[in-house]
Amino acid sequence: MSLWTLARSLSRGCFAALSCLAGPALAQQCCTGNLTTYCTAGTSVQGCLPQISGNGVPSADATSGFLISLAELPGRRFATVLYSFDPFSQPWASGSSSFLCVAPPLQRDRLRWSGGRSGACDGTGSWDFHHWRSANPFSLGAPFLAGSTVCAQGWYRDPSEFGETNLTNALRFELCSGLGGCATPPGFVAIQPGTFQMGEAGLAEPVHPVTITQSYWMGATEVTQAQYAAVMGFNPSHFQGQPSRPVEMVSWNDARTYCATLTAQQASVGTLPAGYEYRLPTEAEWEYACRAGSSSPWNVGNLLSCGDANFYNNNFNIYYCVGATSTVGSYAPNAWGLFDMHGNVWEWCLDSYGAYPPGGESDPLATGGVTRVFRGGGWQSEATYCRSAFRTSALPDAADGLIGFRVVLGPIRAP
Repeated sequence: MSLWTLARSLSRGCFAALSCLAGPALAQQCCTGNLTTYCTAGTSVQGCLPQISGNGVPSADATSGFLISLAELPGRRFATVLYSFDPFSQPWASGSSSFLCVAPPLQRDRLRWSGGRSGACDGTGSWDFHHWRSANPFSLGAPFLAGSTVCAQGWYRDPSEFGETNLTNALRFELCSGLGGCATPPGFVAIQPGTFQMGEAGLAEPVHPVTITQSYWMGATEVTQAQYAAVMGFNPSHFQGQPSRPVEMVSWNDARTYCATLTAQQASVGTLPAGYEYRLPTEAEWEYACRAGSSSPWNVGNLLSCGDANFYNNNFNIYYCVGATSTVGSYAPNAWGLFDMHGNVWEWCLDSYGAYPPGGESDPLATGGVTRVFRGGGWQSEATYCRSAFRTSALPDAADGLIGFRVVLGPIRAP
């Protein structure tokens, strides 16, 4: 079955260029948080030298996504993280090998079990700094401000040390603003981390909680013919003549090539935040952004009309709203500023198609399957197939005039 035939059967139950992507861009000086370690870890009775590290970009604004980790802890101990706003260094106690490296006043998270084996140095611990802050709005330092410097240190119980405790080395980092302190690229929308219910009862089950732990930017519109031609040098679309219409006749493989080419172009002029790339959205990122906080079948509510999207409206004998693709951004955006998440063209996602798991997930990405997911419905799709939760798939080399894609600038993911 051709992709066109598949999309038609899904459709009726049985068819503006961004300047930052089209040419040279000004290099962004992105805030990385300036993560540095200082001070010296104390040696435990097992000979462990526990270490602290940070992963992600510390932000004054984000609610999750910056992880502070402790490694090489003595196994089977309780551990926690202390933090303050000034570096400091003094012996923990007379005769102790530990140094307190953060200045009072101090605050700590709750005690955690290090795991590992008793007598070994294989205990670990982790702490999502942003998530803890959001759950503790009156924590030390609230409200947190971009530019502030935070110092953190791991603490754990060690009976041979003063007060039956010992300390890791310390981590110092600067709080950025927004998504890594980088300006949102023109034509993109900043999407902050959060949790939502993915799926819809009776349509895409099981409905399950999904947490997006890292920020990303999403194209406000589907990739246009002009944007595709500017990056790839040609326009494969069936509906020619209007460069601000969405590109189509592109396979999943074609969309991936576009993203890789765009990533290389923007990396060469210094516009990529560390650890980020231009790519297709994961299926979870797509639905999270499409819903924009809504829980109704469509992000506009319980009914989709021709005033909301370009689709095949079989209500009230209207049928085609347009009968072809339409200029991107022709309809009002959703609550987060994204256009055409319902209808116009289907949109490829990064994932392989597969069954949802029964429990909650964080940053899911299905890999290894034969087919790839596409979402959102198109100009020939009935409203049911344009729902926020509806999902279907095709082979990655299939291309037709009903499917396009949009791009995210997000953390690097391997499909």
